[in-house]
Amino acid sequence: MTNETQNVSQKVQDVIDKQEIHDNLMRYCRGQDRKDLELTKSIFWPEATDNHGAFVGNAHEFCEWSYHGHKISGHFAIHHCSNVLIEVNGDQAKCESAFLYVWIDPHKNETKLLGGRYKDACQKRNGEWKVLRRSTIFDWANQLSGARDFEGIFGMPPTALKGDHYPNDLIYADW
Repeated sequence: MTNETQNVSQKVQDVIDKQEIHDNLMRYCRGQDRKDLELTKSIFWPEATDNHGAFVGNAHEFCEWSYHGHKISGHFAIHHCSNVLIEVNGDQAKCESAFLYVWIDPHKNETKLLGGRYKDACQKRNGEWKVLRRSTIFDWANQLSGARDFEGIFGMPPTALKGDHYPNDLIYADW
């Protein structure tokens, strides 16, 4: 195998690894937003840690803590992740991603916004990428009045599809 072929093969593998790390990040967003505990926990290795400001410790325990807090409050959430920069070095990777977390509380008719970045140390084991260590860096926060008034604000009919929690959200239905 020539050096050029090896370089191309490595670049292709790097692209595949980066896509798998990105997909793992998107599973976290879906799991948190839909209140799907097992999906949320699946993105972390069992011994992974998470520093989320109000919670610092084992990542699976963070998932449990977050899940129960969200279920009690009954709020809806949307995680947006962008500006994802991944640096792969063998079976280790650094992943920085910007997030926008939208907390929608229909009971209090308010929406909270939180922005920041996830700093993830990822590890590949047996061909699978997961987060080994996460630090959440908070950059800004804001609060707005209004929540889920789809009919009043956007004129949507009451029959319009609306998001829900796992397993009731339409995303879990057959395609």
